[in-house]
Amino acid sequence: MTKLSLTKTGGDNMINKNEKKNKWQNSKVFYAVAMSLVIAIVGVASVIYNLSKIKNVLPDNGQSGFYSVTTGERTTAERIANKPQTGVPDNRDITDRAEEKTTANDLNRPYTGKYLLPLNSTLTKSFSDSNVVLSKTMNDWRTHDGIDIKGNIGDNAVAINDGKVTAVYNDALWGDVIEIEHGNGLKAKYCGIKSELKAETTVKQGQVIGTVTQIPIEKDDGVHVHLETLVEDKTVDPVKALNLMSDTATTE
Repeated sequence: MTKLSLTKTGGDNMINKNEKKNKWQNSKVFYAVAMSLVIAIVGVASVIYNLSKIKNVLPDNGQSGFYSVTTGERTTAERIANKPQTGVPDNRDITDRAEEKTTANDLNRPYTGKYLLPLNSTLTKSFSDSNVVLSKTMNDWRTHDGIDIKGNIGDNAVAINDGKVTAVYNDALWGDVIEIEHGNGLKAKYCGIKSELKAETTVKQGQVIGTVTQIPIEKDDGVHVHLETLVEDKTVDPVKALNLMSDTATTE
């Protein structure tokens, strides 16, 4: 009898252990399910919140941001954003606006004043505008950054307009050179003119500034004056910059 009692007690212990194990496993499943439900609820709440925010910024026509929700086409809002706006008040000072406009058109500034050629003669070579042309003297191809006006050794050369002498020197390639500032951002470089003037000297339009000499780098082009013009330190075509097209400025 004692033996049977011990066997029964061991069986009860095994049953108790299994019951505890089952309860523990069931609790794990319960907590896992509960956590999944919490995560799902948080996710749904987040989606609902974001959708409510999007709804608040959606235009009445159902478009979101710059693109249509249904077709993906660019909206009126985007097209307007990429165009200059009109009717917007400009509170800048009038002087500031004028300076901005002038700066934007520096190289296209119209020179309405009457300008002269250094010599009352014809143009023998024009501005190449960054294109390379054949140099007879150097026997190569290079840009021609000015215009050439036919002359004779010893001819008097004149200032194209009122201005102030900034430099007088002799260059190994360009010979005798005189540089003059003529106002409005315009500078002129006269090559092939020997001058006795000094820097800072004021000159008047038509005033004799020197006499014609030879230009070593262009000696095979005949005797002439090579005139270069710069507007705001940018080399430009003298004919266009000075409105020199006239009866006295014809190209051979």
